[in-house]
Order: sequence, then structure tokens, then C-alpha cells
Amino acid sequence: MPERNKDLFEKIGVDISKDKIHIDINQTKDFFNTLKNAFEQSAENIQKDISEGRVDMADNIGIKIDKENINIDLTKTKSFIEELGKKIEHFLGEIDKAVENIDKK
Repeated sequence: MPERNKDLFEKIGVDISKDKIHIDINQTKDFFNTLKNAFEQSAENIQKDISEGRVDMADNIGIKIDKENINIDLTKTKSFIEELGKKIEHFLGEIDKAVENIDKK
């Protein structure tokens, strides 16, 4: 098994040897609860940004649709995708922090 996979299994409480698999239910539960909390926090932040008007999806994406036309502003669409990429990177960073916190336990 590659070392990277072994490290991940250890973080989630799974030990795999030649003849046995041992699962530490408490460690696995803690790992997934930490991930759940990270996902919930990120979702709340995105929802808050949208509800407070910081993100206007139609304007920020650069796509407007009505009964007769579809208008796409490629500059706005590109900016939106770049911003989304940054948010995803931040989100993944939060997941990494959650995993590190589990390691400390």
C-alpha cells in the first residue's frame, strides 16, 4: 500500500495488515465529524455571502438569460471561475487543517 494511503487510513482509524483490518470506530467518527463541521462552516459562509448580497450569482457569473436571449460576458465568467477556484483552495485548506487537528488528538 502506498505510504500516502497508509497515512490517510491511520488518520481515519483504519489499520490494514496482511491478515486483518482493525477499525477504531471512535477515531473514524471523530475524523468524519471534523470533516462534517468543516463542510458545514464553509457552506454557511457561502450562504451568508449570498444572503448578504456579497455574491450576485447572475451578475458575477456573467450569464444573463431571458426569454429571447442568452448573454455571456466572458470576462465576468473568467473572473467568476478564478474566484471559485480560490474559494475551493481555501475550502481544501480548511479540510487540511481539520485533518491536522485530528492528527494532534
